[in-house]
Amino acid sequence: MAKSLDIIDPKRELDDNPRDEERDEKEDKVIQASEPQESSGGLFYLIIGIIAVIVSASLALYILFKDDKSNKSAGSASVTATAKASGTASAATSATTSATATAASASTTTTSSSSFKYTNEQIRVANGNNTAGEGAKIKTLLEGKGYKIASVGNASKQYDSSIIYYKTGQEKLAEALKADLAGEYVATVEKSDETVGSYDAVVVLGSK
Repeated sequence: MAKSLDIIDPKRELDDNPRDEERDEKEDKVIQASEPQESSGGLFYLIIGIIAVIVSASLALYILFKDDKSNKSAGSASVTATAKASGTASAATSATTSATATAASASTTTTSSSSFKYTNEQIRVANGNNTAGEGAKIKTLLEGKGYKIASVGNASKQYDSSIIYYKTGQEKLAEALKADLAGEYVATVEKSDETVGSYDAVVVLGSK
């Protein structure tokens, strides 16, 4: 029975154990070496992904704010241009309206003085320039415009310029006579109840 132990080769047993241990150590080293690489590789791709997301988000925000700013600038320019155009149109309209009103006012003034006819007022024409026939000439002129000429005669003195005297309340009559005489004489008007006496107005013809 004791010899059965001789069947086991002590040398072989010793050789087998070191080989197994050496193989296990190699496998452990391989496993240990591969694990850090896998962990390091995963972390690298994770960082790359995060950077890519941040860059994409930044680019999107930049484009968004750029477009919004451009729209605001375009809107502001459009509003400014519209306001300027509107202001120019308003100014042109105002100028046209003012010119029309001025023309209408002038037309009204001219029409009122020339179309307002007097038929019942007592008017005297006095020749103060010693030109024969001037009194009768002006009488015919004024009667042709609708005035009632009560008398024609010579003035008590010579006049260098023509003047129309009128009594209180007959200023419009005097202004109308002045306008209708403008083609022949340039006259001034003056209120004088004493000079006109019983007449409403006295037209004194002076030197032309």
